[in-house]
Amino acid sequence: MESGILTDMETRNKNSAAAILEQVAGRAQVSTGTVSRVFNNSSLVPSATRSRVLRAARELGFRPRIGVRNKQIALVTESPDRTVMGGYVNTMTQYLCFALSREGAGITMITEDRIGNLEDCWFDGIIGIAWEDETIRILKAFRNLPVVWLSDEHADSFHCVYVDAHKTGRIAGEYLWNRGHRKIAVIHDNDYIGFNRAEGMRRILDELGAETPPLAFCNDQPLHLAVKRVMDSGCTAVWVTGEDMKSVEVYWLVRELLGKRIPEDLSILGFEHPGMTGFLCPAQTSLVSPLREIAEKAVELVLRDDLKKLEKIEYPVQLIERNSIKNLP
Repeated sequence: MESGILTDMETRNKNSAAAILEQVAGRAQVSTGTVSRVFNNSSLVPSATRSRVLRAARELGFRPRIGVRNKQIALVTESPDRTVMGGYVNTMTQYLCFALSREGAGITMITEDRIGNLEDCWFDGIIGIAWEDETIRILKAFRNLPVVWLSDEHADSFHCVYVDAHKTGRIAGEYLWNRGHRKIAVIHDNDYIGFNRAEGMRRILDELGAETPPLAFCNDQPLHLAVKRVMDSGCTAVWVTGEDMKSVEVYWLVRELLGKRIPEDLSILGFEHPGMTGFLCPAQTSLVSPLREIAEKAVELVLRDDLKKLEKIEYPVQLIERNSIKNLP
């Protein structure tokens, strides 16, 4: 086992592999034989002991020799019951898997409902498409391991590849304002990104001289109630952020439940994937994130394995104009 091991610490301190094993064993309070069995994936080691050894090894900067194996990347994502087919997380996960596969990296999917498994395996890096506080707490506890996060919320702890939510809100607000809309609503997610999108829209409309701020509706309430309130308030346009399926549902609610027309009675601006919303009737105008490019950059960062400086890389959104926004005089 010892001849097949190399660590960042071994390179820096000129320690032998055997000495590293002794340090890990001492920190984990086990024998060097137990450490060796853990790194050989022996089933004879109890789970609690295995976790303790792996935690100690990570804290010391230990990893199996990269030169004799493929890098192993953990992809941390939301639980299956929350994933929307064709939505952001589903699509981004596919792009990340494609990009990692092209680089020959091994992939382990860890969903948030089993986030505890993350501490029981060897990884050379982590990419997170997740939101739960417990997930973030666990990831922040990792040391000597590159972690890439797909928003700027935790830029002080992880590499970040992201689209600026506040700027996106400003783009949406200015676009609708320039099309003549003065009473605008936004339906957003109940999270850091959602609130920043809504705040970006509020700020730009205030700068443009809007008499009233945009009406903001959070997704913690039933969507049909939010849509009804948008219509009852006399809004002429609504920006539906987040998953594509939400804007599809808003289309159905406006037309089938409320009997209104798009865009004659309500203009709808969507967000994320243009492929799906281009087949709506009328085809939806959308702000689109470059998901493939974001995924490829995230993979580049995690495989680069640079722990000296946290990277923060921003990508712009693109506006795809179709037929769901009415020009007002």
